[in-house]
Amino acid sequence: MDYILALDQGTHASRALLLDQDGQVLARSLHPVALARPQPGHVEQDAEQLVSSLQAAIDDVLHTLTRAQRDAVRACGIGTQRSTVLAWQRNGVVQSDAISWQDTRGAAQIEALQKHADSIRKLSGLPLSPHYGASKLHWLHQLLGNDPQLHIGPLAAFLLHRLCGADSCAVDHSNAQRMQLLDIQRLAWSRQLAGWFEVPLDRLPPCKPVQHDYGVLSEHGIPVTALCGDQNAAWFGCSGQETHSALVNLGSGAFILAAQTDTAPDVLLTSIARSDARPFCEYLLEGTVNGAGTALHWLQQQYPQQDIKAGLSDWLEQVSSPPLFINTVGGLGSPWWQQGPPPAFLPDDDSASVTERAVAVAESILFLVQHNLDHIQQRQPLTRLRVSGGLSRVDALCRKLANLSGLPVQRVEDAEASALGVAWLAAGGPSHWHMAGEVQQFEPQTDTGLQARYTRFIEQLQQRLNSDT
Repeated sequence: MDYILALDQGTHASRALLLDQDGQVLARSLHPVALARPQPGHVEQDAEQLVSSLQAAIDDVLHTLTRAQRDAVRACGIGTQRSTVLAWQRNGVVQSDAISWQDTRGAAQIEALQKHADSIRKLSGLPLSPHYGASKLHWLHQLLGNDPQLHIGPLAAFLLHRLCGADSCAVDHSNAQRMQLLDIQRLAWSRQLAGWFEVPLDRLPPCKPVQHDYGVLSEHGIPVTALCGDQNAAWFGCSGQETHSALVNLGSGAFILAAQTDTAPDVLLTSIARSDARPFCEYLLEGTVNGAGTALHWLQQQYPQQDIKAGLSDWLEQVSSPPLFINTVGGLGSPWWQQGPPPAFLPDDDSASVTERAVAVAESILFLVQHNLDHIQQRQPLTRLRVSGGLSRVDALCRKLANLSGLPVQRVEDAEASALGVAWLAAGGPSHWHMAGEVQQFEPQTDTGLQARYTRFIEQLQQRLNSDT
């Protein structure tokens, strides 16, 4: 029997899964990683911890195998945080912390490039935003200078370098695109984009297809055959390859993914789902909500004496008339693509309890998701939603999403959608794998109060945006 190893380096943890040749999970390991916010707008992680946590997770799952079984692990796929960047020497020595996708330290350069916004979007498939890699790479280049031994680039390239050796240093198309320096049609670094952002192309790793022979894990001799962004991989991990379904992945941020059926421009993103050497490239329509799990974390910091995570499910069932929460935690993602006003509760007095405020924050996540779904449905009808990620484990949140969208919501019972998807890619996309496994379905029910709060939320948010303008 053959085996597939899947690695998923995420914002809060590094994971490893071992799957058999039919896509069934045999072993798994999770190692938490830390996130630091040293000053406003700066969000960082210890790059060495990201490497060591992945190595520990790999060791955990491989130690469950006999020597003969370890020799039968025929492929490995690696999924990583997108838009996270760092600098490292050509010998693998780290030269900076990993600057998180949540980091906005490049905002000043983004403002200066607004006159090129339409051209940048056309070339890259992405609106101007400090959450993508380019402005952060510019910041690193300005800080560290023109050392010819220096790499700057996506986290994916650094992890591949450290796990497989310097000869394997490269980045896949899906992660490269989130640098906002990739020509999305040519699938190559763009000199025009690099010039605008003032990022030297010779410091960036070469671009390769998502499904590609990237080398072998140095300590284990396992071939790495796929490298992918975590959200792109989740699309495949939830068996989401259907024209009329959308995937809502609810993690630190929320990502709404649907098959892109035409090339017309949109306020949402064009993302690369997968590519190979044929050449073949599959695209997704993608919406982004910055304040999902991070918004609940923001609330937890306001009320450290309460366990928001533990109480949320019951509170969502008990509170029928929560306030509104203007959720701009981490800035507004699609379709606004701006920082937005400060987060605020409405009414903005102290009348709401922490329980009511927690429900308001949770509902605001769904409201931002639904606004993206509304945009997708203007282009193509949806018949169902699939949900994944940590927040999808909250039953009441899934029920509210079904009620708000009017669509059945299916939750994949295995929450490791990104790892499952990258395993499927690494295995060559086997048609007989049924990665979704058990699925729980939440049917939509009429909830006029929730619908009314959604309408008021969008109205109030738009009023505040117009007032700021």
